[in-house]
Amino acid sequence: MRLNALLGIICFALSEVASSGSPLPISEVVQMSGSGTSPREIIQRIRTSQTSYALRGSDFGKLRAAGVADEVLDYLQQSFVGEVDQLTRRSVTGPRLGGCSYCYPQPVDLDRMVSGFGVASSEVPGRHRPDLPAGVPEWVLPSLSGRKANQVSVPDIVDMARHGVPDAQIVELLRRSRLMSSSKASTIVREYSVADLSGSLFAQWRGEGVSDAVLDAIQGRFLAQLIDWGRLRYQNWL
Repeated sequence: MRLNALLGIICFALSEVASSGSPLPISEVVQMSGSGTSPREIIQRIRTSQTSYALRGSDFGKLRAAGVADEVLDYLQQSFVGEVDQLTRRSVTGPRLGGCSYCYPQPVDLDRMVSGFGVASSEVPGRHRPDLPAGVPEWVLPSLSGRKANQVSVPDIVDMARHGVPDAQIVELLRRSRLMSSSKASTIVREYSVADLSGSLFAQWRGEGVSDAVLDAIQGRFLAQLIDWGRLRYQNWL
C-alpha cells in the first residue's frame, strides 16, 4: 500500500517535471480557440503547462483577429505580468533560474504563429540586457529609475495615436516618459497581481487603429515600470 502510494507520488512528480519542460505552443492556443474550446478550458490548459508568453502590445490584437477570446487575452497578459514580477524578485533576492528555456516567458512570433526559444527570435535564455532581469524580453524599454522624466497617461498616448501624431514621436515620448493612470495621477503599476493594461484593452486599441509600434512601446514602458517598482519592493525585503 505504501509502495503504491510512493509510486503514485513519483509518477505525479515526473509528470509535473515533464509538463514544465514542454511549454504549450502559442499555435495550440489559437487552434483551440478556433475549434470551439471554451476560454476556461484554454486557460486551464495554459496554466497546467506552466507556460507564459512574452507578448508585445500588438500581439493581443493579432491573437483576437485569430479568434482568441478576450478572457484568454486577459489571462495571457496577467500571467506574463506575474512572471516578469517573479523574474524581478529572483534578480534581487535569488535564486536565479539559469538557462532553462521553459522557465521563462516564451518568445512569440505571431506572423509565423510560432513560440519558444530557438523557434521565435529572442535572446538565448540566461543572456540578457544588463538592466533587465534574466528572462525578460529584450524589447522592454530602458529603465527611467533615478532619472528626471515626464509623465504621460495611457489615454493621452492612445488619443495622440488616434489623432494622427506620428508613431516615431509617440514612441520617443514613451522612451523618456513614465506612464500614469488616468485617475489622480497615481502610477499605473501597483502590484504584479493586477495587470492594469489588459490584453483585451490592447486588442481594442489595435482594432481602433492604434499602430503596432505604439502598442509595443506602451507594453514596453509598462513592463519597465513594473520591473522598477518590483526592484524597490524586493530590495526592502533584504
